[in-house]
Amino acid sequence: MSAHTSILDNILEPLSQSRVELLAAFKSVSDEYFNTSPVGTVQKDVFEDWSICEIVWYVGALDDVSRLRINDLAAGREARTGQTSRRPEHVSNVKVMLVWLNQSRAALRSSISRIAKNQLQGEPLLFKENLSQYEIILDEIIATENMSTRRVLDLVEMFRDE
Repeated sequence: MSAHTSILDNILEPLSQSRVELLAAFKSVSDEYFNTSPVGTVQKDVFEDWSICEIVWYVGALDDVSRLRINDLAAGREARTGQTSRRPEHVSNVKVMLVWLNQSRAALRSSISRIAKNQLQGEPLLFKENLSQYEIILDEIIATENMSTRRVLDLVEMFRDE
């Protein structure tokens, strides 16, 4: 195994693990509660008010934004900001969302696998001495996915108790 493959594996393993955990939580979600918010009126920027659909959409949208940011860095451009896309109306049931999650992660993994060895070991950022820009982006995805997994499990439990 080459050093580059080893570095890629070290990056992709936590990313894969966080997705496995999200999908495990997502398996117990039914269409009945998929679009139900835990509160009556949803505030756009209040994560605790989001439905399971909104939470899981955000995870996939973050994959897409992160893929574009990684592509920017790999091409030698400054990484764009993390603006996620709006969820299309047709992505509103569990089955379609699963397809979306798989597609968004496959595209992200493809971008990551094309990063050259010297780019993975590039200049660290001053405020995070031991992390590359790539690792910062991927850490953000993992943290969001872990938080989202916990929230989906909480919502599934809440809806089950109703």
